[in-house]
Amino acid sequence: MLGEHLTDARRAAGQRLAAEAEGHLKALGFTDPVLVFEFEARGEPGATGTDRVELRFASDRSLTPGPIGKVASGGELSRIVLALRLAQGVGSAPVTAFDEIDAGVGGATALALGERLAALAGSSQVLCVTHLPQVAAFGDTHFLVERVPGGARVRRVEGAARVAELTRMLSGIDDSDAGRSHAEELLRFAADRRHGEPAGS
Repeated sequence: MLGEHLTDARRAAGQRLAAEAEGHLKALGFTDPVLVFEFEARGEPGATGTDRVELRFASDRSLTPGPIGKVASGGELSRIVLALRLAQGVGSAPVTAFDEIDAGVGGATALALGERLAALAGSSQVLCVTHLPQVAAFGDTHFLVERVPGGARVRRVEGAARVAELTRMLSGIDDSDAGRSHAEELLRFAADRRHGEPAGS
């Protein structure tokens, strides 16, 4: 009986979580994504209840949702993790790392991605590897990873150095006046959004 009550509670919570996460996924570049929590009865009750829970995903409603570990790419998995974290009220993980979360996105979707990562970082530590200036601009701290003979070097960029790096990311040209102006505008936009102010206020 207690196991059945737990299953009912899980089903209701799963529906709410999936619906809210789907809303975040739409803002992160998916046209009509599907997240479904599937429940399967276990043979014997255990410490975690009487059922097994599996998360299924489809990038579009025209597709059949499948086990998330089998059907989602690395970039999709990262965005799904972000959407679920935001949907559940950030969650309890003290540190969340995202790699290739920006795969296949750009423009307005990249800005939405950066804004949501910043929201998640409001209550936990977020580490994000990105090639998109729209995402990098939302970071509180920006590190540049450079290849050097025999390995790699990591250094923090801030102030003029950060503007220069965003300029390079935007235009591929280090000393582009137009790129520098765009980089500065992007940093102002991200700062305004992080502080809940209308862009350009």
